[in-house]
Amino acid sequence: MYRVAVIKGDGIGVEVTNAAMEVMRAVTDKIDFVEFEGGIEIFKKFGVPIKEEDLEEIKKMDAVLFGATSTPFNVPNYKSLILTLRKELNLYANLRIIPDLWRDREIYIVRENSEGLYSGEYEVDNSRVVDFRVITREGAEKIARFAIELAKDRNFKEITFVHKANVLRGDRFFRKIVLSLAEREGIKVNEKIVDSFTIELVRNPWQHKIILSENLFGDILSDLASIHAKSIGVIPSGNYGEEIALFEPIHGSAPDIAGKGIANPIGAILSGAMLLDYLGLDGWVIWNAVKNYVKKGNLTPDLGGNAMTVDVVNGIISEIDDQEIDPIEWDELWVDEIRINTLPTLFMK
Repeated sequence: MYRVAVIKGDGIGVEVTNAAMEVMRAVTDKIDFVEFEGGIEIFKKFGVPIKEEDLEEIKKMDAVLFGATSTPFNVPNYKSLILTLRKELNLYANLRIIPDLWRDREIYIVRENSEGLYSGEYEVDNSRVVDFRVITREGAEKIARFAIELAKDRNFKEITFVHKANVLRGDRFFRKIVLSLAEREGIKVNEKIVDSFTIELVRNPWQHKIILSENLFGDILSDLASIHAKSIGVIPSGNYGEEIALFEPIHGSAPDIAGKGIANPIGAILSGAMLLDYLGLDGWVIWNAVKNYVKKGNLTPDLGGNAMTVDVVNGIISEIDDQEIDPIEWDELWVDEIRINTLPTLFMK
């Protein structure tokens, strides 16, 4: 039995996380979900976005399922819960999968997850504020290896590395490390300057199978790429460390639609599929069910339909129930789906 920490958060985070857990339970009974609270309400009570004793307990879990939380600008000293978890759990790699669920294709955006301008290092005085953009050799090497191993697992011959090395010294440093490691592993590096690459990502997205970038660039590029998934609500992600991984949809808490029952749960459900893949369980079953459902099922308003969240959940579970696998052909199907839909074994627990 695997123990998975669950932090639902607020806004639609609660709704979509409940949806993900319901779908995961339809696939496996090998997970014990343990719920924890975190976010602005916990900060108001305890002065931290998550209690220290809860954080220590989460570190003992096999994985984390995260919903969404609001990060207000007007609360002094408040630090984002997800940024806190990434730092405290040493989640150095962020993988965001941009899926075209209707044509069975994906873009993998590999984002350094702990450094850059999100490192939390800054200086403030009366005349200026300086946020430090930190890029270390260790951080650059780890995320470069992650992207390279992902490419090798997918049988891709190259990765697209997006940077601003023509201006930023940190990116020149990062670039040397990426090029050196890729050459050693026989992977071609397709270099792109971040500002001009945004145009290319809009016009010709699917030719870039794996996109590697530092923290801020990766954050922006993955949100931009979401237009090719038809909605940011369908995009899952994983945050990977050496000992644990956290999975979350990339959309925010969307307080404007919270409680209305119309939130798109697919991003959270596919994040649950990534979590199952990480644990070595049957995440591919969820991927298949979601793809089958969106091609014929009613969709939520963000995708042009009028379905409620519960309708999508029930529809996906129905697709799971309809999947019939011949035990004789199990190994062949498993191998094929692992190749197409799941994470490299290197990143499995």
